Amino acid sequence: MVKALTEKELMALKKYRLNQGLRDSFAVADLLDEKFLKEFIVKLAEVIDAPNEKVAASIFVKRYAFLAVISLFAMSAWNKKVDVSLGKTYMEKLDQCTIWLPAFSFSELAAEEWDSSENRDEWRKGVLSDLFTKNIDPIITMLEKTFRISKMILWENIAVYLFWLYETELKDSDNKYVQDDYRFLLFEAEGSVFGSHRRNPIQKYYGEKVYMEEYATEVRRRKTCCFSYRLAGGTKRCKVCPCAQIAKDGRCDYGEDVCGPARGLA
Repeated sequence: MVKALTEKELMALKKYRLNQGLRDSFAVADLLDEKFLKEFIVKLAEVIDAPNEKVAASIFVKRYAFLAVISLFAMSAWNKKVDVSLGKTYMEKLDQCTIWLPAFSFSELAAEEWDSSENRDEWRKGVLSDLFTKNIDPIITMLEKTFRISKMILWENIAVYLFWLYETELKDSDNKYVQDDYRFLLFEAEGSVFGSHRRNPIQKYYGEKVYMEEYATEVRRRKTCCFSYRLAGGTKRCKVCPCAQIAKDGRCDYGEDVCGPARGLA
């Protein structure tokens, strides 16, 4: 049954950048138009002071990952499916803020609640398929085609936020299905659930966390570099970056397409 989200649920999703009051936004479906996408990423590179469009494309997907967070939070916390189809999803336009943390809105903010008489595994598969096959995968494919950036980098940019969602934000959820959803997402979902994939594109980035003495905490190292260090003022790599060797000019010794340590994942 499709119902409007409650005020309490709307407030919860605001943390993940849902803002139904957006006035200056664009339809996410426009990103599938090559001309629009090129102009958008070129402008984004200027706004965030990225050295090129490839870096800007990677940073964009890190911001776009919150759409997946909104969808999966609703699914796992409340057993609800938010319609995130491309034609009904809107994103905040670029401004001159160099951080640019855009909000999302939907033309129809209603959610399909899981009916307990229905097989939840099949329902969940449908939620994931609509999110990834009909939204995220087409966007990633266009970015790869247009800017020659590896899908490996872009999918890991999505994956790290999904790990954060389930391991931090949903850790204390009352919904008994949370861990089952996470396990399915990581280890059971077939590649076709995510779009044009033979294998699950999320699973390869999941690994055990390791203790880093210099940070006094456990971290899960990335398999690819997201290029955040190449933004203005970003002289240091993040603590989970896989590129341990840094050239004198501040660039990874492996180059900046796909890091050497990640080649084995392809």
